[in-house]
Amino acid sequence: MATDGPVFLVGPSRSGTALVRSMVNNDPSMHMAGETHYFDDLRPRLGGHSVLDDADAIRCEDYFLALTHRPYGHQGDPRSGSLDRQRLRDAAQQLGRTPDAYFEAYCRLIADEHGAVQWGEKTPRHVFRIAEILDTFPTARVVAMIRDPRAVIASYRDWRNQGGFDLEADPDLEAALEADTARARASYNLVMHSMLWRSTINAAISAREEHGQRRVYLQRYEDLVLAPERAGRELLEWLGLDFLPERLEVPVHNSSFSTFNRTGGVSQAGLERWRDKLDDSEVAVIQHVTKRTLRRCGYRLEPTTRGRAAVVHAYLGVVPAGVRAAVSNRERIAGLPSYVWGRVRFLLR
Repeated sequence: MATDGPVFLVGPSRSGTALVRSMVNNDPSMHMAGETHYFDDLRPRLGGHSVLDDADAIRCEDYFLALTHRPYGHQGDPRSGSLDRQRLRDAAQQLGRTPDAYFEAYCRLIADEHGAVQWGEKTPRHVFRIAEILDTFPTARVVAMIRDPRAVIASYRDWRNQGGFDLEADPDLEAALEADTARARASYNLVMHSMLWRSTINAAISAREEHGQRRVYLQRYEDLVLAPERAGRELLEWLGLDFLPERLEVPVHNSSFSTFNRTGGVSQAGLERWRDKLDDSEVAVIQHVTKRTLRRCGYRLEPTTRGRAAVVHAYLGVVPAGVRAAVSNRERIAGLPSYVWGRVRFLLR
């Protein structure tokens, strides 16, 4: 049986958070909601603890109801979602009618719809909000994913929708998917994403050092796919869940390279794919930017023939790429200076 307290799943984008969420959600006692981006989007705009007036309460309701229609960033319509507005409102009222109350109410109701008694949530970029999350929910725990930066960056660079959506039932979704793909393309820069990986992993490690192993669990993607029964058992037992082989019967979804498959299971196919996807100069740049943290996580540097010239050339494009990414993600960013600082401050750790 699961222990009390919510569970949050964070880490670099493309690091296996969807895989772990599927494993956890195979236990009937727990259900983790999909990405809300609450702590990095809505909460900074409204604050977390203040009781909401009617206008901001409706704003919260629309935010979460839209997530029951389509995933975050896919232009969900709060009027078309699966969750009843009054039910969400009543649940949030009982918890205090603050933004945090709406977030908890939403996650609890999603868990309840799946017959689960314990709730959780997965948003990769919440890795920069771990201290805030643990302060807001004193009984919460966090699972932070770690994955080879070369694999993460190759996956992000080549990301595209691989299916799993019912486009016949929601034909307008295709345009939203195309827009999100374009946003991801516009956000990509080799140096910037290497820096982001480094700050993400440093944030996770720092959180574990600060809050302890009882509250923050670091899960290497490679350990999970190479030894799924052992690593899966250790993770689920840390969460207070029973391990059964069927917990590993997870779909392949949200992959950059494999089409949606409901019964794909845990696969090693993505472990070394980056070797074929990245050229020598890309590997050289990634390793230059991430070297210290890469080694800290037990990954080995690969010999490359490209040196300083490739790195210098790559750095020249960082500033325009940063501007382009900020513009492309402006609707997702609540306060650009604090958003950037939240990532930059972990670069040197």
